[in-house]
Amino acid sequence: MGLDAQVIAIGPFSSEIADALEYNAQRYADVADGATVITTIFLAPTTGDSHALAAAFGVVAFETGKHHLDGQKADLTLLRDLCSEREIADFLSPERTRLPVLLPSEWIAS
Repeated sequence: MGLDAQVIAIGPFSSEIADALEYNAQRYADVADGATVITTIFLAPTTGDSHALAAAFGVVAFETGKHHLDGQKADLTLLRDLCSEREIADFLSPERTRLPVLLPSEWIAS
């Protein structure tokens, strides 16, 4: 049985964060300010990657539902081992850091 994981951000929409979301900003033209939006930050498709992703945020994979992840405390060295430079750059972008709440999704055993 394997484990896969993702880290998502959940928070109120504003035009200031539109470029940090999954689709291009034009797709959010009709979204009202304050509407709750969700976007994927990181994906971890394997058990090893899932545990490493959790460790990069200083948590244990099966206990992530108990934590709000702090993007400012992320271990970028570990993240660089798991993710592309593009994903890291997006994660550190000014638009992405405006996302108000960084939360783990449910870590799913499959």
